[in-house]
Amino acid sequence: MTVDEEVRAFNDAYERALTEQDVEALVSLHTDDARLMMAGQPVIQGRPAIEKVFREWLKEGPVSIRFETEEVLADGELVIDIGHTIAAGGRSKYVVVHRRQPDGSLRIAIDAPTSDGAATD
Repeated sequence: MTVDEEVRAFNDAYERALTEQDVEALVSLHTDDARLMMAGQPVIQGRPAIEKVFREWLKEGPVSIRFETEEVLADGELVIDIGHTIAAGGRSKYVVVHRRQPDGSLRIAIDAPTSDGAATD
């Protein structure tokens, strides 16, 4: 499997977990010290904090988001996925830094999504 295929499979699993409201699966896709760097919020770091965020978010119901990778950069244990998402609320962009685990699997170390938002003058 190529790195691009590996990232696509990872994103498919992430999308599926959101749709199924599977918080445990979502949390397991992150490293123990992962950081969520969402616009307008302080950094959310570590699996317990990430779990709290996902539980709160998904209690409203399933989330349908499609991740579309534009570029994958890989160097050693780091794999960077740069792309955009498509959801009911519109289109956004992201940078996700994966860290390869000892078993060869990828886990999110840094997730930095941002909304495209409205254009400003």
